[in-house]
Amino acid sequence: AMAKAYDHLFKLLLIGDSGVGKTCLIIRFAEDNFTSTYISTIGIDFKIRTVEIEGKKIKLQVW
Repeated sequence: AMAKAYDHLFKLLLIGDSGVGKTCLIIRFAEDNFTSTYISTIGIDFKIRTVEIEGKKIKLQVW
């Protein structure tokens, strides 16, 4: 079996009203990019970011 590329996995779920900027926050966090004009997401979107904290690789799935 292959070794995992991370020590811990956390799944974060953002919920809120339509058009308030949930996807913009996810993109800003995962890709360090911000777009002020964005088309409303239909369905579900998620991004993944891996960070290192105290020598541990933490994989974050933000939905």
